[in-house]
Amino acid sequence: MFVVSVNHKISSTDFRQSFAFDEDKTKEFFRRLSEVCIKECVYVNTCNRCEVYGVGKATKLLPVWAELAGVSVEELKQNVLFFDGNGAVNHLFHVAAGFESMVLGEDEILRQIKNAYFYSMDEGFTGFELNTVFQSAIACAKRIKTETKLSKSSVSVASLAATKIHNFAHDNKKVMIIGATGDTGNKVFKNLLSYGDCEIYVTKHIHQLNALNVITIPYEERYKYINEMDVVVSATKSPHYTITYGKLVDIHMEERDRLFIDLAVPKDIDEDILKLGKSQLITIDDFEAIAKENNSIKLQEKESGELIIEEEINDLLKDLIFHDNREKLKAIKNSPSGDFQHFLFKYKEIATAEEFSSFVNVVTQMTGA
Repeated sequence: MFVVSVNHKISSTDFRQSFAFDEDKTKEFFRRLSEVCIKECVYVNTCNRCEVYGVGKATKLLPVWAELAGVSVEELKQNVLFFDGNGAVNHLFHVAAGFESMVLGEDEILRQIKNAYFYSMDEGFTGFELNTVFQSAIACAKRIKTETKLSKSSVSVASLAATKIHNFAHDNKKVMIIGATGDTGNKVFKNLLSYGDCEIYVTKHIHQLNALNVITIPYEERYKYINEMDVVVSATKSPHYTITYGKLVDIHMEERDRLFIDLAVPKDIDEDILKLGKSQLITIDDFEAIAKENNSIKLQEKESGELIIEEEINDLLKDLIFHDNREKLKAIKNSPSGDFQHFLFKYKEIATAEEFSSFVNVVTQMTGA
């Protein structure tokens, strides 16, 4: 098994986009790879990585991949990483677990890995080796998510803010986002869309407005709507306040549980709004402190995840060794060796992959199998 990777660590976004094949081009890619004796293949294609997992000689795919992407082979060589054998297995396990992602432990990559694998399997592009390795990597990633807190601790201010909103008050809460076209505001907006429990008001048109429960309002009219809101988020680059205490007093804003979130530097929301009563104000400083703490938790949890990966890869490699030597082991089984089969499986259970491989080699030499 090998992996050839073009990813965010070594190549630009523009270069990676050349490898964002649609389904027709992916099928053409697989067909042409089979012509150069790469029979098994999974193509993982995300915004941060384009990776070919295959069985065969990795160098044979470079001319095909480069041609379909419209780049030179030399340019591809300068923007690619190679992994083979156990290194390729190790890479896949780390990618599936989110250890190679820009945000440590993120969940989306596992879904993308699964989709890429199931597509290749359904199209007949996988065999025993890739099926076994991918199924093990997916199971390992799920185990890490279950047994560690890695994916439960966000380190993004935007995702922390969205989670806070999601957990605030009732379903179908009304949320106003001032600055939804900016980087942070847009990330909050997208996260809230994924939760699906908000009626979202934005102060400027954005491309996702075909989504349900999204309403555009003029920025100048924000105070006309603010009394209806359960949550108000502001994340602009404005040099002055977007929400002031005086204006809220002028509109006679109702005193009830209401959450204000200020994600701007300098601040967007006048801290005096807390005088209104029953209002909470959370600033970017609060979220950054939580993010810093969560990042520390993630790094600690990553160590636990690494131990799980090591354990799962060890079991996988033993299974692959067993499969590759099954005919030899069958011959040993049929030899007059007493209760050898029981001994063999017990040894496989307690030995490391390296020990088991060495054991099989020694025993086959002893029996002449």
